Amino acid sequence: MFERYTEKARRTIFFARYEASEFGSICIETEHLLLGLLREEKALFSRLLPNVTYNSIHQEVVAHTVIREKVPTSVDLPLSDESKRVLMFAAEEADRLNDRHIGTEHLLLALLRENKHPAAQLLIQRGADLERLRLGVEKVPSAEPSPRTYAVLGRKSSPTSKDTIVIHGSPWNADYIRDLVARYREHSWHWNQRSWTPRDIVVERTRGSISFDLSLAEDAANFEVVKGVWKKDHCAVCRWDLFESADDPAHGTGYTNGREWLCLECYEKFFKGPDFFSSSYADIT
Repeated sequence: MFERYTEKARRTIFFARYEASEFGSICIETEHLLLGLLREEKALFSRLLPNVTYNSIHQEVVAHTVIREKVPTSVDLPLSDESKRVLMFAAEEADRLNDRHIGTEHLLLALLRENKHPAAQLLIQRGADLERLRLGVEKVPSAEPSPRTYAVLGRKSSPTSKDTIVIHGSPWNADYIRDLVARYREHSWHWNQRSWTPRDIVVERTRGSISFDLSLAEDAANFEVVKGVWKKDHCAVCRWDLFESADDPAHGTGYTNGREWLCLECYEKFFKGPDFFSSSYADIT
């Protein structure tokens, strides 16, 4: 469902789920999506809607919400029908702009389209206007690249130049890849092949910031472990998606040094044997 989503957009959905659980909601409503977006994307609001802040929106939501017992993080909260429409609208906004990714800017526009529900009303009360925001988004493209366009960003010349390396069928600039590989070969990392599985994270209770350092949860007053919510990683070199999949080894299996991940192709090509770039450059075209 979230294959087109940028990292920031995915984190927004995670934070929305976190907000819903804090309010004791049985599903993720549009106001939770808005709070998640405000947690993740302060720069976007600062640029387009400086009057909209997390604290002011949170206070309004608290004032108009019956707060129930917190929902455990182990419980999978569904999206409300309104929130499902927001995600559908976000895809439409991305398509309208010819963006291959769905980012936080598209989620913001989508929230305003669901205009009879709390998130849109809170934004409209603070001066948000859909058409003006669309113009603002068009003038200032997202700072976060699409997960599917890293190959383009990695080029310094056209795909037909003689400086490219093909990884997973996409041409990459050879110098760009050489620099990334050199960075990871500086240290003698032990890369261990593993099936990718969802990861636990730690959430700081006050600000909602996240970490993979599970030892932080020893401070239970300030941090909370959330089980298995990190659903995807990327190859450190080519940004290939890695996620849980028993049927697709190319995506479901990789090599890790305990922190970063490599896809099977990048490991075989750049890390398994001698330095690829000191060879005969057979794959550079």
